[in-house]
Amino acid sequence: MRADRLLKMMFILQSRGRQTARSLAEELEVSVRTVYRDVTALNTAGVPVYTEKGPGGGILLIEEYRTSLTGLSPGEVQALFMLNIPAAAASLGMSGEVKAAMLKLSAALPGYLQKAETGVRQRVMIDADWQRGASDRSPGFLRELYQAVWNDHKVRIEVEYIFGYRARHLVEPYSLIALRREWHLVCRVGDRYKVFSLEDIRSLEVTNEKFFRDAGFDLSAFWKSWNAHQDGYEYMVWLSTNEKGLAHLQQADTCSVLGIDPDPSREGWFLVSARFFSFGEARRTVMDLGSAALVLEPEALRRTIEDLASQILDLYQK
Repeated sequence: MRADRLLKMMFILQSRGRQTARSLAEELEVSVRTVYRDVTALNTAGVPVYTEKGPGGGILLIEEYRTSLTGLSPGEVQALFMLNIPAAAASLGMSGEVKAAMLKLSAALPGYLQKAETGVRQRVMIDADWQRGASDRSPGFLRELYQAVWNDHKVRIEVEYIFGYRARHLVEPYSLIALRREWHLVCRVGDRYKVFSLEDIRSLEVTNEKFFRDAGFDLSAFWKSWNAHQDGYEYMVWLSTNEKGLAHLQQADTCSVLGIDPDPSREGWFLVSARFFSFGEARRTVMDLGSAALVLEPEALRRTIEDLASQILDLYQK
């Protein structure tokens, strides 16, 4: 079990100090490559593990963190409870012991550390699929966002959408979610929650402005609802539309509006990302909007609309 292995690695480094990757691999019964991946995972989770190259090098914990469990800091508790249990282990019935150990650890923590544990559940989520396909390379801005999420600091981000348009947002970063090979940011913009892939963020600035988290926000429930909302819609469309077209899209039961931003090239218009049930539904809906909407992507839908409009115009001009 990976969670069990990561904990064991941390305890070895804690009790023995510097270790070579090969010695850790032998003791943990994994490959050297897996050891380095685990070091990356611990480091991303906030555990200060690092490597030194050359003679006398190895893998080690920062000296200040080589304490016993009774001396855990809030940051270490956060890191420990970020280590999820793989779905494969759960299906084999092997997760019970680790869950029980985590529960006992949680119960034994003093109040101020239990608060740190609770914070983890609302700020970081590692999807089960992440461990099977995660990249060794951390996406840009992950560290800065991680700190902003924990400290409740607003951030300014510049997002590049699939059609090449970039938009800046001042957001309240609530949570980070690792799904398959990507990290995602869950944030609040105004009174709405949005999800951005870190791969789409082109610039980020952490501000000194604090925000107050919604006490009723539940990360697990939000993510479940978000994914359920995406299921069933298969065809993504990006378009520019005016207020009339936007209102029509928001009320339509054939699509789900995912994002709305001002269109800098057309006053009073909006850049909208929407997911439709099918290509046919998208075509019919856009045709119903007439001159109230302009398809930006995908190119196949745009060309189809142009062709239909051209045929209609030819017919009426004869």
